[in-house]
Amino acid sequence: MQKHVVISGFGVIGIEVLDQLIKKNKKKKLKISIIEKDFSNFPGGIAYSEKNSKYGFFNNPLRISSSEFKDWVQREKNQIRLIDYFQFNKDLKLEKWLKNNKLKTRKKFKNSKEIYLPRVAYSIFLKEKFKNILNILKKKKFIKVVYYENELIKVKKINKNYVCYIKDNLKNKLFIEKNFTFIKNSKNKKKLNYLISDSLILGHGILPPSNINKNKFFNDKNYIHDFYASGGTEFLMTKLNKKINSNKKKIIIVFIGNKAGLLETMQEFENLNQEVLKKINIISISSSSLTLEKAQLSNRFKSYKFVFLTDKNIKRITKAKKILTLIKSEFLNGKKSGFNKYDIWTLILQKKILDDCYSSLGLKEKKVYNDEIFSQLRNITRYTYPETVDAKIRLERTNVLNNIKDKVIQLRKSSQNKILVKTLNSGQLLADIVINVSGPVSLFNDKNEVPYLNSLKKICKNYNQRGFISDQFNKIDEELYLPGTLSSNFNPERKTIIKSIVDNCKVTANNLIRNLI
Repeated sequence: MQKHVVISGFGVIGIEVLDQLIKKNKKKKLKISIIEKDFSNFPGGIAYSEKNSKYGFFNNPLRISSSEFKDWVQREKNQIRLIDYFQFNKDLKLEKWLKNNKLKTRKKFKNSKEIYLPRVAYSIFLKEKFKNILNILKKKKFIKVVYYENELIKVKKINKNYVCYIKDNLKNKLFIEKNFTFIKNSKNKKKLNYLISDSLILGHGILPPSNINKNKFFNDKNYIHDFYASGGTEFLMTKLNKKINSNKKKIIIVFIGNKAGLLETMQEFENLNQEVLKKINIISISSSSLTLEKAQLSNRFKSYKFVFLTDKNIKRITKAKKILTLIKSEFLNGKKSGFNKYDIWTLILQKKILDDCYSSLGLKEKKVYNDEIFSQLRNITRYTYPETVDAKIRLERTNVLNNIKDKVIQLRKSSQNKILVKTLNSGQLLADIVINVSGPVSLFNDKNEVPYLNSLKKICKNYNQRGFISDQFNKIDEELYLPGTLSSNFNPERKTIIKSIVDNCKVTANNLIRNLI
């Protein structure tokens, strides 16, 4: 009997799970249906596609990425391939980056372990992975893969099956290997708006921000609600250029939030000529002054010796709160000894100390860690590509960028094609462009920012503000898997996002194959 697996979302999770399912499945007849909202983001999804990750960089150096990607980049032929791509695509504006990271005499990276790659590199890696998947599928005729360009809007569990309702009727796509693209299947005549699966994997990325206005979604051509899904920095710069060409007055750009989304744009703003920069005023409004810090090691970071996170102290940990206390104490000690905070955090990850701390907790305290402590730890250990932080600091020094510690509570359309931004304490201001980078919507929010979330909450009632509680196989129900950021406990060890997702996808695929057999 043929089993049916549905994978919703064909970004990193979708491809990684598909790869594992096809490799690990030796003989079981299997149909795999892929639901993807926009195949123009293939491969890589919103975060890593050629289309949407044009100006973004990895937040961490290659040495702490997933093993497979790390090994792939270390190969000289792939370094040549990446450098050729970066040099040929001038619109990526990577001349300065290449000068800093490429050897002068040959097409090779200076220090591939410590390099901060443009995110688009992962799309190139996934492209090769997908080609390998296709080669395996040609041999394994008992596995059938079907692709649908559509949007998941609701999931309903009937008996042991998952009914996946989609926005429009089923219209499957054909993959053309020669052009590496998906096209419409003209033979498709199905008029169903759902798929019934034995197993469901949700491969969706980070949720969009919550609506600012309480009663309804604010819609305006100069408001970017979901920065990454809209097209990221390139989409913002296109809007800005139109404003510059049609507006003689000062252009006010408001960011709601001050973390990854804001930082991604900083280098591109700095690349604008001085005359254009004089016409721009960027305002970041956030309730917290905390932003991402520079992922920068000191020359002697390896010489640091742990004082608080010792084997003896780790073995004594029984409370989740103690983990945070020990890490904060270690940071303070490192600072007093002349080390960077990032030195200490790097050694914690390298030596897998956080894994040991988490493993020492009982089930009850692990829940406390996931519900309460993890967010606090994440807030003080968020690092990124140093150049973006430096660009932000330089823009602050020249008063192009100003920060306001406050909360945006309302957006309204105003006259003269502007947006009125109302804050909790500072009053209101008029903006030409508003970008919401405030972080993902809470699961406790009953609004409909993400259509399928409320239906998931009926299937799995065990969730918190950060996401659904999953088991060791990333399941939130019998055969419903969430190996990504939709699970609140998907990455307790604070590995890099890519490494955690890849590891989780392997666990999910192995468990799914065992259950199918």
